[in-house]
Amino acid sequence: IRGANFRIVVDYAYSPTADVLPHILTELGVDVVPLAANVDGEKMSVTHAEFEKDLKELTLITGVLDRQLGVRLDVGGEKIFLVDHHGQRVPELVASAAMATLALRANPGGTIVVPVHMPSLFEQIAAEQNGQLLRCKVDLHDLMNMAAREDVIMAADGMGNFVFPQFQAAVDGLVTAAKLLEFLATQDTSLADVVDGLPDFHIDHRQVSCPWEAKGTVMRLLNQQYKDRRADLIDGIKILLGDGEWVLVLPDPDCPRVHVYAEARSDTEAQELTERYARIVEGL
Repeated sequence: IRGANFRIVVDYAYSPTADVLPHILTELGVDVVPLAANVDGEKMSVTHAEFEKDLKELTLITGVLDRQLGVRLDVGGEKIFLVDHHGQRVPELVASAAMATLALRANPGGTIVVPVHMPSLFEQIAAEQNGQLLRCKVDLHDLMNMAAREDVIMAADGMGNFVFPQFQAAVDGLVTAAKLLEFLATQDTSLADVVDGLPDFHIDHRQVSCPWEAKGTVMRLLNQQYKDRRADLIDGIKILLGDGEWVLVLPDPDCPRVHVYAEARSDTEAQELTERYARIVEGL
């Protein structure tokens, strides 16, 4: 990392990570433009609109200053959000795929863990890099438990949370930032180049209101109706439709609603699948 002479932008979100990560990056010889680097308890909690505004500022600053990377950490230092050297935000799911690619290149034959609702893109990445893939529940605790298994080199949930169990089997945005710099330096590449090399994928997600008392009935009826086409019951009910298409119906653990995820050959077809199965759930 020291030899790569990285120049990056880091948004600390006024959080205590501003007391830790700068020292690490200084040791690594990284030239950093810091944003929101003073700890301020009144500014740590932000609305979604404010968060999006801050991310947009990060993209603009990273692009204008010609920096190799933009990084935003959440208040707890767990989640990480990324911007490439073009000043383009890298969506969290795409960032997970890029990190999986980099981690498997660095650790041939290693194992990656992702939740069951993430696209089959990850199977493709594992196959291309001669690695293995494990699926877990759509639950951070289960992700970390699976990450502790032997041979697992990385786990990601597609929402900005990463685990590198060789350090510790827990979500850690600071370690993720350092590992990303390590991968880019040792593989002499950029985040944008890795993203550009990813296979295409098309996935959609929508939520359906569902009373608490109806969730069990909905899942039982779906299980009966699609028992011949369902995948392993890791979490929710995943219905295999052929040609790489699938639908996952997953009860929300905290709210009176059900999530419907779908993957298909195009964005339009994925949206049609979530709409169709959302209507089926509503009907049940």
